[in-house]
Amino acid sequence: MISGGQLKDVRNEQLIWLGSGSIAGIPVLVWIAALLVLVVAFVVRRTVFGRRLLAIGGNRPAAELAGLPVQRVLITVYVLCAVLAAIAGLLSVGRIQSSDASAVGLLIELSAITAVVVGGTPLTGGKVRVLGTVAGAILMQLVVATMIKHNLRPSTTEMVQAVIILVAVYVARERRNR
Repeated sequence: MISGGQLKDVRNEQLIWLGSGSIAGIPVLVWIAALLVLVVAFVVRRTVFGRRLLAIGGNRPAAELAGLPVQRVLITVYVLCAVLAAIAGLLSVGRIQSSDASAVGLLIELSAITAVVVGGTPLTGGKVRVLGTVAGAILMQLVVATMIKHNLRPSTTEMVQAVIILVAVYVARERRNR
């Protein structure tokens, strides 16, 4: 609505620095991502909120029967997801130095799900592997970059990600059955 569906260039120096600047030779984006990973890992592993979240994810009816504030935790999670998505959007705009409401972040949810599944977090919930998810995200970016390097279509990349999800789910299922 704000951009009228048009590509808009960004001239804000601070925003551009967030997307393309560096501190001690390491991109600012990497510093921000590392900080967010540490914060999320701490919240999930060391706080009451994180334990409630894992309990709800593992067995929602049991969490409700145990008296956990399920609705409040879920609303908080959705708000946190929105905040993190907004941060990702700002960093993306800073990196490409323009805003394109029709293309930035398009189909990124498939990459996110793939990173989580490849990282070892079960789709059934109840467990979180933060560092595994980071490793899965790095792996998926390597796969996407390799496909782009070989001039493959985006639909091919999506199909490869879907196959990776299926293989990861199958491996996790086999591991659980042993």
